[in-house]
Amino acid sequence: MDMIDYTGKLNTHEEYIKILNKLENKTKYIEIVIINNKNKNDLVFKFKDNIIETKKVSEWWGTITKGTRYLYKIIATKEIFTYLRKFETFTKYYKYGSNNESLKRGDYSLITDFGMDDIAFFDKDNVCLLCTTTHEGYILINKKL
Repeated sequence: MDMIDYTGKLNTHEEYIKILNKLENKTKYIEIVIINNKNKNDLVFKFKDNIIETKKVSEWWGTITKGTRYLYKIIATKEIFTYLRKFETFTKYYKYGSNNESLKRGDYSLITDFGMDDIAFFDKDNVCLLCTTTHEGYILINKKL
């Protein structure tokens, strides 16, 4: 994967929409990993007819866990991107330096209305275009975007 760290660069809705617009015409399918297996993701439920694969995983883009999670592979459609546009952004990540006494608490991420599930977008060649470790605030993006 020819990915670059994009953590903290989609903190606004405007930045998020710009990336979704770039992804929409290049994405063949989306993968979503449900982080808390007890909760269902609304996107997965709403687009259940577009699911082409479901499997239990303990590894996915940049993440390894001792337990297993459900991964859903979903065909990308215009309707999915319309749905995704309603969210503020995937996650917000803030990095603070130790030079400011009031902000010595360090880096942190905030879960947005998107939730905590990880998401990735793949093109027709199965190349990852963008992936998140949403609950930790991390985002990687393919250089070609």
